[in-house]
Amino acid sequence: MNDIKKNSVLLLTILLTICSNGYGQSLQKVTNLDSLFLKAQQSKAFNGNVLISQNGKVIYEKAFGQADASGIIPLNKKYRFHIGSIAKEFNAVGIMMLKEQGKLKLDDSISKFLPELPSWANKIKIIHLLQYTSGLPQIKWNEVNQDSDNMAELKKTVSLDFEPGTKYDYNNNNVFLQRRIIEKITGMSFDSFVIKKILQPAGIKNGLVDPDEKVKLFAKSFNNKGKQDIIKYNISGWTALNLEDFYKWSEAINSFKLINAASTQELCNPFSTGNQTGLGAGSVQQGKVLSHIHDGAAFNYQALLLSNPDFTIILMSNNKQNNLEAISDAVKAILEGRSYQQIEAPVKS
Repeated sequence: MNDIKKNSVLLLTILLTICSNGYGQSLQKVTNLDSLFLKAQQSKAFNGNVLISQNGKVIYEKAFGQADASGIIPLNKKYRFHIGSIAKEFNAVGIMMLKEQGKLKLDDSISKFLPELPSWANKIKIIHLLQYTSGLPQIKWNEVNQDSDNMAELKKTVSLDFEPGTKYDYNNNNVFLQRRIIEKITGMSFDSFVIKKILQPAGIKNGLVDPDEKVKLFAKSFNNKGKQDIIKYNISGWTALNLEDFYKWSEAINSFKLINAASTQELCNPFSTGNQTGLGAGSVQQGKVLSHIHDGAAFNYQALLLSNPDFTIILMSNNKQNNLEAISDAVKAILEGRSYQQIEAPVKS
């Protein structure tokens, strides 16, 4: 055999070995992920849907458990889930879209758009709403049953809890007023704005805003005693997604599909270290999203998004166990070829 043929055979052997090793490693990851989630489901530590991508490719996408408290209907990948506070990303992105269009500035006082509010609105800037530093009081959840109730409460509010821009207080009145400002500028309901100006341009076809129990392919949340939640929206504007569309949303953020890199960075800038922002937590450097982390909970729903250039992890549950961070840690270990902890069964109360 001449040298050229020998070198060709050697190169082919090396390539086949590399491909074989890569395939074997990928197969092992999927096997380990299956083991992790099947055991978690069996121990009732996880009931929900999961999607995992690595290096830009979805490697794992499955549904585990039941779609409601009956225990009869199994989940599948098409089911939509409430994602809790992660839904606040839609109003934050909406605000930045309007900023890029020149329709608002982050240092505008909210009284410019909502003149019906008391004089304290002159001191609150839009950036304060995005960074949860407005000084607004907490929503009176026991008294508020709809948006008009909450607006009436704000109109009756005499003073703020603190001077805007001086402290951090994570509360939903900041979110509520972001949504009202979007409505005032666009002349659209916030729900319509989300669907027509955010979800559709992002390629999200199955997203719902404020779905009720009658909607098909909408997972119903329930507690550990098998009691199903009654869905009630004290304030409106909460988007529910399935796995495919949640991943599209994550990729829309990463690719700057709706807002540019500078706007995305603005939504990652916290008031101070460890505080939440419009996108939860994250960082953008040199025109690239290096991290995007956000968790959310509502009723007995719980969701987690963890995305970086190496992988994306999406977890959604309709039976909250407060263990999604532990699950994501195990998933990261599997993706990185490290040993991992099995997820413990919830403590019975």
